[in-house]
Amino acid sequence: MPTLFDASDWLSYFPEHMNPQRSLWFVRDVFDVDAVRENTVALAIGAGFENFRDCEPFLSAFPAVFIALADREFVEVVSDALAEFVPSVPVLLPAEQAFRDHANIREVLAAGGREAVDRLLIGAVERPAAGLLDLAAVERKSPEDMPSVLSGIQELDRVIGGFYPGELSVWTGKRGGGKSTLLGQLLLEALDQGFPVCAYSGELPAWRFKHWISLQAAGPGNVVERKDRASGKTFYTVPQMIQRRLDEWWAGRFWLYDNRLANDDGSILRIFEYAVRRYGCCVFLVDNLMTARLAASERDFYRAQGAFTGRLVEFAKRNEVHVHLVAHPRKTDRERPLDADDVGGSGEVTNRADNAFSLQRLSGAEAEKTGFETVLRVLKNRSYGELPAVGLSYESSSRRFYKAGTGSPEKRYGWELARQQTIEELPGQATPFDGEGA
Repeated sequence: MPTLFDASDWLSYFPEHMNPQRSLWFVRDVFDVDAVRENTVALAIGAGFENFRDCEPFLSAFPAVFIALADREFVEVVSDALAEFVPSVPVLLPAEQAFRDHANIREVLAAGGREAVDRLLIGAVERPAAGLLDLAAVERKSPEDMPSVLSGIQELDRVIGGFYPGELSVWTGKRGGGKSTLLGQLLLEALDQGFPVCAYSGELPAWRFKHWISLQAAGPGNVVERKDRASGKTFYTVPQMIQRRLDEWWAGRFWLYDNRLANDDGSILRIFEYAVRRYGCCVFLVDNLMTARLAASERDFYRAQGAFTGRLVEFAKRNEVHVHLVAHPRKTDRERPLDADDVGGSGEVTNRADNAFSLQRLSGAEAEKTGFETVLRVLKNRSYGELPAVGLSYESSSRRFYKAGTGSPEKRYGWELARQQTIEELPGQATPFDGEGA
């Protein structure tokens, strides 16, 4: 018989009574060990369940570990500890009524002898292995039944099916190409479909983010043109009455990371976790990867970007949410459309992503020739593999993108539909919106 690993610093047992051909029994205490002796162990005085990790060579020498305890709650505690610290060891759980009215294995031995003790194994069930799923037990889901978030661009939604929970989408493109603008619009689309959202914007102060997203939510018919008296610069803004309606619409459902605080990757993920648990946020935006302070030297910066992307993927899958991540491309030939390999980072950024998209602003001559200003390309789509390109037009006063040719920037979001319903319910009466500037 091979020599067993010495685990006596953490477990109480009789080495001379160990037979690795049979299951090991975990019992309540040293008194149970002394009563049964054969293949029984208990935690040594001063040891904790985390010490199971130190005992792995000893525990794995046996076919399985049977948790011979009467207390069902304690059975679960020990079972969970074994699954966490020695997941490779099969664990057997006693049947519900195996101990009957007996409080421990000593009482079973005293009442029925060794034969009664052996019967404790009858009906024992194996705990499913941590990290493994029986394919036959996996719930079947059909793509059409999954709660995807639509982009509002029909041609894109028709190809990718929308943005599914548990996934990460990477967005890339040259600076000034409209990535942040389009993604702000996608957050509004999610909000309009009933999905609470949370955004991290590392480049914009909160007031600027709100100003831009308010223009998009308001739409071209609800913004007004203003001129700066000092510079003569023309800009667009949302009237106060409209802004109040917008704030009522997204209150408690649209959350913005406070980037005046630490913007390291750990803080971002901790706040995101809170947004899921406290406010039920389903769609997240990280804009952009370069602004997150990563724990890495300059030499390892690209590797750290890949690692942060991996943590975002794990966050998305663990919480069944969708994450949009903006990642700038490496310097490339300006004449060539971007592909997935052009995204900055170690290659893990797009390797770990479920979807990858690029946004390219066309030159004036190209826009005049094609009839649209921007091209949205699908660079990667893990679900269906289709990689189309969609031409988008841009309405500058409201910062809205829409499908060139067949689309319109005039979409009305929920706040405006609710306003219209109120007006229609009060025919012939004055409303707070009378005289509102468009």
